[in-house]
Amino acid sequence: MMSEAEGAARQAQNYAEIHFESRDGEQIMEPLKIFRAISEEYRIALPILNGYVLINKPQHLTRTMTSEPAIIKLVYAKIGSLHVYHGLVDMTGELIPLHNGDRPDQVAPVKLPDIDDDHHYYVMADEGIGDQVKDVDQYQPVDPAAKTSLVSLTAAEKQKVDRMERELSQGDNESILNIEDLKRELEEPAVDETGDPGHDFAADQADQSIEAHQSQYFDDQPLNPTVSQPTDSQTAAKNTPTTLLAQALGLICTSLAQAESKEEIDKLAESAKQLLVTIRTLVKLNQ
Repeated sequence: MMSEAEGAARQAQNYAEIHFESRDGEQIMEPLKIFRAISEEYRIALPILNGYVLINKPQHLTRTMTSEPAIIKLVYAKIGSLHVYHGLVDMTGELIPLHNGDRPDQVAPVKLPDIDDDHHYYVMADEGIGDQVKDVDQYQPVDPAAKTSLVSLTAAEKQKVDRMERELSQGDNESILNIEDLKRELEEPAVDETGDPGHDFAADQADQSIEAHQSQYFDDQPLNPTVSQPTDSQTAAKNTPTTLLAQALGLICTSLAQAESKEEIDKLAESAKQLLVTIRTLVKLNQ
């Protein structure tokens, strides 16, 4: 038979319930309970969950058991990914697996693929190329739950990217810069049959579209917005970013020909102007 003292001791106990949740509030595993006597101190453990990293925890891990049950949430996210690209024209990249580390909020350090002394790894972000990676043998992403991308560049390639970012960020052109487009835009310039690397057929196509637009609105000549197809000597240039932009410019000219209101014409003309600025910037960089 339980003594009165034993019954009083049991009644003086309580518990704290630890919940393991995702960002969306979904349960990752069954909650755990910590039983302690009221007014007794306890500490919340932070377990390492396979395939997950801890992204949010209580500010105070050491607590005192109260007379009311405590609900404590630990938020975890799935381990992110790491892609490594070798140069700005590498569109496939190399996937580096990430695994749990010794701490619940970090992944294990990884060794990046070997590169020569002329190349360095840089972090790729939505706004452009970021900081250089200092420790290539023990690399850890800043956000282990995010999609992290790195690119290896020479000093000359990095300067080229920086110059493009500066030029495209002038005025109201910041929205033009996108990291996926950036990799495509920095391809080597096409070489024509005369061997002149400074000549860009896409720029010629853009000029033809502008001339067609001008003839329609200033010379009362019929508009022919179709961008001329490249000849055999121009095949190498037909899929370059500059060519695609020129084709987009041609489509805008087509819309200009069909526009009826002044407001619509003004908006299309402004779009054409911005496209032309971008095309000329790319041509200048590839010279």
